[in-house]
Amino acid sequence: MSDGISTRPAEMRLTERAADYLASGPADVVALIGHICQLPNPPRVVAEHMATALFAGRTQFKRDAAGMWSLSGGGSAPRTAELERVTPVMVEPEAVPAAPPGRPVRLAMIDPLAPPRGYQTGYRATHSGLAHVGESGMASGELTPCAAADLLASLSYVVVDVETTGGRPWAGDRVTEIAAVVVRDGAIQEVFETLVNPQRPIPPMITALTNISWAMVKDAPVFRDVCDRVLAVMQGNVFVAHNAAFDWRFVTAEVSRANGQELMGRQLCTVRLARKLLPQLRSRSLDHVAAYYGVDITARHRAAGDAVATAHVLLGLLRDARDRGCESWPALEEMIGRRKPRPRRGRPSAMPRPVDRDCGA
Repeated sequence: MSDGISTRPAEMRLTERAADYLASGPADVVALIGHICQLPNPPRVVAEHMATALFAGRTQFKRDAAGMWSLSGGGSAPRTAELERVTPVMVEPEAVPAAPPGRPVRLAMIDPLAPPRGYQTGYRATHSGLAHVGESGMASGELTPCAAADLLASLSYVVVDVETTGGRPWAGDRVTEIAAVVVRDGAIQEVFETLVNPQRPIPPMITALTNISWAMVKDAPVFRDVCDRVLAVMQGNVFVAHNAAFDWRFVTAEVSRANGQELMGRQLCTVRLARKLLPQLRSRSLDHVAAYYGVDITARHRAAGDAVATAHVLLGLLRDARDRGCESWPALEEMIGRRKPRPRRGRPSAMPRPVDRDCGA
C-alpha cells in the first residue's frame, strides 16, 4: 500500500518537475523557474537566484556557458520558453481495452501542468471504478473493481490530535502535545502520546482550555527529538483527524522544521465524513459525534483523550459508510467530495423598484 503517510525532502517536488521539464532539452532559467514554480515570467535576477539555490550541490543538473540549464546526461534540442500544458483526456469506459493482468493497483496523482513527457503508471479513480493509466497519462485500461488494497476494511489508519500554542503553524505557534492512535482490522492497535516543549510561552487562554502549562512542558522533548517516533507510527497509514486540516498543517510544519521532510499521503477528516453520514446532528463537533456513537472522551482537549475518542468515532463512521454501500477509498472520497449546490444570492439592486402597493395611507 503506497498511499499511506510518508515523507520526502521538501524540495523534491520542484527538482522532479525540473528534471521532467529538462528531459526534453536545455532551457533558459526564466522559462525553467517559471514552469517548476508556476511563476509567470519571473524577473531574471530572481530566477537566477532561485535556480542557484535549488540546484546547488545537485549533480543531476548543469549549466552551460550560454546560461542554459540541462540535465547532466544530456537532452534533445532546446525547448521554447513557452510553458507546455497537458490536460488529461478521460476515456469513455466502453472504449477502454482490458487492463494488463497482475499490475498493482494504486491511485496516480495527475498534474495537469506537468510537461508532456508522460506520467507514472498506475490507476486513476473515476465514478465507476479505477481506470488504468499508462505512461502517456491517459486511461488505457478497462475500469476494474476496486483492488483489495483500497478497501476501507483493509486500510490501516492513524488518528492524530495535537494541542498547540495557537492556530498559526507557520507564524509562530507550535505543538505542545501530540497523540497518534493506530487503527487496524477494526480495532485500536497502538496509542502513542507525548508532551512537547514548544520553545515558547503558552498563552493563558490555551492553558485554561487544555490544562497544559509551561511547567508541564519545560522539561519535555522538543519536536525534533520525537519526530522519528511520530513518523514511525504514522508511516503507511491513512492520516485521520477531527478537522484534519488543522492537525495536518501543524504536523507538517513541525516535521519540516525538524528534518526538512515533506509529509505526504492520504488524509481523512472525520468532521467532513460526519457531515455526510450524520446530517441529523445539529453539530459535528467531537463532543456531539462521540455522544452519538456512545463514546466517552476521557480527557477533552488533551491529545490522547481526543485522539482515542476520534478513533472510536472513525470506526463508527466506517461502519455507517459500509452500511450505505461505501466500501472503498475511491468511493469514500467521492462521497465526501459531493457538495450540495447552494442557491446563488444575487446582490440587491441599488436602483429604485417600482411601486406595487400604496404606501401613502
